[in-house]
Amino acid sequence: MIDAPLRLRRIVDPHSGRAVLLSFTSAMEIGVVRGMTDLPEVVGKLAVDGQVTAAVVHAGVQESLFRRHPNLPCGILIDLFGGTWMTTRPDRREQVCSLEHAVRVGADGVLVTIGLGSADESRQLRICGQISRECAAWGMPLIVRIDTTDTDARRQYAATGSAHGARLAYELGADIAVVNYSGDVAGFREAMRGIDIPVLVGGAPNMASDEALLTSVREAIEAGAAGAALSAAMFWEDGPTTTLKKLSGIVLEEK
Repeated sequence: MIDAPLRLRRIVDPHSGRAVLLSFTSAMEIGVVRGMTDLPEVVGKLAVDGQVTAAVVHAGVQESLFRRHPNLPCGILIDLFGGTWMTTRPDRREQVCSLEHAVRVGADGVLVTIGLGSADESRQLRICGQISRECAAWGMPLIVRIDTTDTDARRQYAATGSAHGARLAYELGADIAVVNYSGDVAGFREAMRGIDIPVLVGGAPNMASDEALLTSVREAIEAGAAGAALSAAMFWEDGPTTTLKKLSGIVLEEK
């Protein structure tokens, strides 16, 4: 546990105490995104520009990333789970990397996902509970992302679901939780009561446009969120869009 605060400083902005986590794992799920073929180059540029506090990648990317950017100015999170959208069971995520391997390749933290309400929920909870114990033993920060896509449409972005997910991550031993913003400042603020770890926004009921996305993140921060954890593909058109820079400004600069 001694090393965890040191590693967390590479994930969270030390000045604001907030975080912008950007995931670059979509290539495993859906194939390579145009303009995102060379991940070490992409992540390196965004880190130097200060637009992300940490990037989420799979373990195989780590070696080339550090080889080309030995002094990378942002944290690196290893997603321990993986899968593709071509399977008949996209909800059944498999652990594709061990915690020990993530430590060996130089991760600053690890990310796991739990499908709240999914048919595979109990298995995911068991695996994540084991990973949490291993993280405590290795001094490795744990980020738990709560996925609600398997719940019905009315509950997917409900404040009660956000509260349940954040509480679940907190009680599992996560250092940071990622949940959906409910779209209601007062409701989300109430949902975050008693959650003694930072909570990041991983989705919202209205993110169809860039402005709606930015408004949702701004409202969530007003309600007590500590930043955002989103897919890089949301900010890409052959390269990073200006929306990503605006998002970073909202999370890391606005007070």
